[in-house]
Amino acid sequence: MNAADLKIMNSMPVIFWAKNEDGVYIFGNDTINEFGGGVVGKTDHELPWADTADELVAHDKKVLAAGKPGYMHEFVHKSSKGEATLNVCKWPGELDGVRCTFGISFIIED
Repeated sequence: MNAADLKIMNSMPVIFWAKNEDGVYIFGNDTINEFGGGVVGKTDHELPWADTADELVAHDKKVLAAGKPGYMHEFVHKSSKGEATLNVCKWPGELDGVRCTFGISFIIED
């Protein structure tokens, strides 16, 4: 798969991304870029939710190590939406020849 294949995700009302094994975002749809202020080329530690980055990265590593999808809730303290709880699915894959973690999430609203 390559990044051009993911363009359809820009029209989806969900947060969708791919991060390489080092945790650097290599793709982010329009929704996550609105949520985080532009994510490609950055790690979670460089984004508004840096204070929760360790937990997010731990989930990514767990999914990569297991080699199968993981389902979880993640909480971010800071974003363009303020605090948010996310319902998340992450799975291992490959994008443009790079092993990565894909993720898709919804904001859980009261």
